[in-house]
Amino acid sequence: MTTAAPGTSAVFEFDARIRYSEVDHRGQLTLPALIDYFQDCSTFQSEELGVGMLWLKEHQRAWVLTHWQIVIERYPRLAERVTAGTFASSFKSLSATRFFFLRDEAGSLIAKARSTWALIDLASGRPIRPTEEDTARYGTHEPLPMPEETRRVRVPDALAPCEPLTVLRHQIDTNEHVNNGQYVQIALEVLPSDIVPACVRVDYRRSAVLGDTIYPRFAQEDGRTVVVLDAPDGKPYAVVEFS
Repeated sequence: MTTAAPGTSAVFEFDARIRYSEVDHRGQLTLPALIDYFQDCSTFQSEELGVGMLWLKEHQRAWVLTHWQIVIERYPRLAERVTAGTFASSFKSLSATRFFFLRDEAGSLIAKARSTWALIDLASGRPIRPTEEDTARYGTHEPLPMPEETRRVRVPDALAPCEPLTVLRHQIDTNEHVNNGQYVQIALEVLPSDIVPACVRVDYRRSAVLGDTIYPRFAQEDGRTVVVLDAPDGKPYAVVEFS
């Protein structure tokens, strides 16, 4: 079942072509660039519906990502034409669920994702229950089929520490926090080998800001790699799982 505001569709799409700046040494789209496509897609939808950045700022609200589950069938190559899409599937209590997809010219699925979001009151910094005004224009659409997963990424008992790093300006987004995709980029950079994951899960626990120090730790077990990105107090900013 699909619901949306009159004259609109709950599913938003845009066409693109894989750029040289988005590929790695193999000529394939990078994982952070894939996440950027998904993030841009939801941002474009919000802007088109009139509930984008300026509207949120005026209403002292921000949608904050709390969890990713991404499944990648393959990584598209340089100059390949793709279509990115997104839709909300539910708004419940203090959270919202949004799905994403990337398709090739033939319509075949390249990647898909399920994400969870919280609406934050910027004045208090606390999650709030979305109102009809916050959600009605998006509508909802039936979820994409995704693998079953636990609510949170399980952190291994023993993790190897890596060199700490300082948050730089290019990692900050319009909310003055480290951008969601940057945590994944940091996690990939600290790994001892170049991996090409088929599945990615991320738990976002708290927000890092400009000048903060991040202390990465990682472990490999049971066909997965887990990177924990800690704050100086030992509590994580984010936990990233690749498999």
